[in-house]
Amino acid sequence: MTIDTTVPTTPLIPLIAVDELPEGRGRRVCAAGYDLAVFKVGDAVYAIDDSCPHAGSSLSGGKTDGTKVGCPSHGLRFDLVHGRPRTPGKLQARTHGVRVVDGLVMLDPAESLPEPIPEPKPKPVKVVRKYGDPLN
Repeated sequence: MTIDTTVPTTPLIPLIAVDELPEGRGRRVCAAGYDLAVFKVGDAVYAIDDSCPHAGSSLSGGKTDGTKVGCPSHGLRFDLVHGRPRTPGKLQARTHGVRVVDGLVMLDPAESLPEPIPEPKPKPVKVVRKYGDPLN
């Protein structure tokens, strides 16, 4: 496991001791207004919003396969690196940047990107006027 020695531009938020994370399983962590599912996969640590964007189920209880976690309710699988599922492409769980500092998993809010894909905007209604219709 590598130790990050760079100085962050925003304050880091302590989440959990890396020793408390089971290999290949999630742990729900709530800190500083964040509700996260934190995973340890090999030497890497990942954090993702704990709420499935499809139905709101806790992703921390989902089964992992490498860097993918499955929603326990409907089986939709999200990549822990970028938060996107394989299908459908419009749902995305927000991922968060984490660092391990002195054995603690620390959230780096500046690295918590990208924002989830926004809901599509409704298409404008096209008004068809017939000859002689008033303009107002």
